[in-house]
Amino acid sequence: MKRYEGMFLFDTAVLRDWPSIEQELRRLLERIGAQLLVAVKFDERKLAYEIRRRKRGTYVLSYFEAAPEKIVDLERDARLSETVLRLLVLRAENLTEERLAELRAHPADVPLAPQAGEGRRHDDEHHEGDRGGRRGRDDYRRDREAPPAGSDADAMVETAER
Repeated sequence: MKRYEGMFLFDTAVLRDWPSIEQELRRLLERIGAQLLVAVKFDERKLAYEIRRRKRGTYVLSYFEAAPEKIVDLERDARLSETVLRLLVLRAENLTEERLAELRAHPADVPLAPQAGEGRRHDDEHHEGDRGGRRGRDDYRRDREAPPAGSDADAMVETAER
């Protein structure tokens, strides 16, 4: 048995309260013979894009122990489930007992606050409207229309003018 971290995205239109979400999570994990260590509500938010015509979802962070060959079965069951919109499972090799105890002490139905370093990338590096150094369509059009100075095209123009 290995330790895993699972981030489940549940459909809020089907499962609205924490007990029903936790029951569905336990059902999925029991089907593969996994032992749930801890499950907490990560957040309920608007999705970046629609998934199965849903605009909102509830993220649930879970840690569990399962046989490695059973993870494929869990992913298949999650795809077939009407309540799970997405699932991401990773090995939890760096999970410490202190962090596990901290998560167990946290009320399961209260959303977690992000830890330091878990914030959104653009909050730390970019400002509103900053394109992050990417070039736009107009930049490429300008490059195509005007050849760089000192290029073979300049030499051809000078020769044609003579």
